[in-house]
Amino acid sequence: MNIVAKESSFISAMIGVDYPELRVEVAIDAARGDIIGLVGPNGAGKTTVLRALAGLRSLDRGRIVINHAIVDDPAADVLVESQHRKVGVVFQDYRLFPHLSALDNVAFGLRSHGHRRAAARKLAAEWLDRLELASHRDHKPSALSGGQAQRVALARALAVNPDLLLLDEPLAAIDPESRSRIQEDLRHHLSSFDGVTIIVSHRYQEVRALADRAIILTAGQITWAGPSADLPEPSTVESSL
Repeated sequence: MNIVAKESSFISAMIGVDYPELRVEVAIDAARGDIIGLVGPNGAGKTTVLRALAGLRSLDRGRIVINHAIVDDPAADVLVESQHRKVGVVFQDYRLFPHLSALDNVAFGLRSHGHRRAAARKLAAEWLDRLELASHRDHKPSALSGGQAQRVALARALAVNPDLLLLDEPLAAIDPESRSRIQEDLRHHLSSFDGVTIIVSHRYQEVRALADRAIILTAGQITWAGPSADLPEPSTVESSL
């Protein structure tokens, strides 16, 4: 596996992970501001790539570099734990704490990164305001719509000033009637993020709408990469294999 990164790369990842039933070999290079969509069928390795970047699954081989800092390189015995990486993650189910308000959910992420309580709550309030949630700051997750809960999770991920933002099936919990509107809203917020965003999804149309570039994974391997506007339909990729 070639582990020489481009000089312009803000994120450079050569991800090699082995399972009994799957061998994942994925290379990703991204510059600041890039939004990359990772698509493919269930079991293709998308979640493995996300977990490796987040520090939730160590590499078997390869190397991950985030903003010129090596965070995983098994050959050099380097592994930076997830809590020490400048990575924000929005999980498919958002993982908001049900007993905490929107404000305290966002502040929790900041507290876990060392901010004192008052400072964390002040920053959390600023982020909720940026994502147009100021009037919902005292609401618990059960009182939020799917789109509002998504924005709280996004605020929590962005508040810690990450270099890399990972979105796992970001619209999966949104009802079909609201998906188009919330998709447009999410794209608006992502466009102002100056780090790298990687979106994991099985919906090709979602990736076309949200990402600038796309990568198709099949059985742990990249089978197509290019501008998201040119992303082929799944049947086209499968027929070419």
